[in-house]
Amino acid sequence: MPKCEAKVLKSWTDEQGHYLAKVQFNRKLPKSGEMLIVKWGSQRTLSQNSLYWVFLTWLINEAGLKEHGHFDPGALHQDLKAHFIAEKIFDRDKFVAIEEATTTLMDKVEFGEYITKVDEFMQEFFGIRTDEFWSTYARDYKL
Repeated sequence: MPKCEAKVLKSWTDEQGHYLAKVQFNRKLPKSGEMLIVKWGSQRTLSQNSLYWVFLTWLINEAGLKEHGHFDPGALHQDLKAHFIAEKIFDRDKFVAIEEATTTLMDKVEFGEYITKVDEFMQEFFGIRTDEFWSTYARDYKL
């Protein structure tokens, strides 16, 4: 899925109640009839992104995920995306991701909810007590 920027030049509603927009793209154009996912508004923050990667690293190095075969934050991120947000189908007695999952399109609220899901999953599935991480984070970053 190519990522590009676009500027809305004009927007209006037609007689049938359809919302229409004239859009100017900065690079590659979508094909006529192609469906687009459009989001605007607040995106996740750099501090949220940083927190997420620090949390994944802590889970691996301090909370024992190495014992469960997780050695790299990037690989753990891929596994979590596949588990939580990838569209899946059941094929040959197992679930298979059929769409590349991404967190980059999440806004601040969605990404915060995603971190909470990851945290709850780590506690429930792996039995990791994450309160140590969160209290250290709050103390060191004065939350």
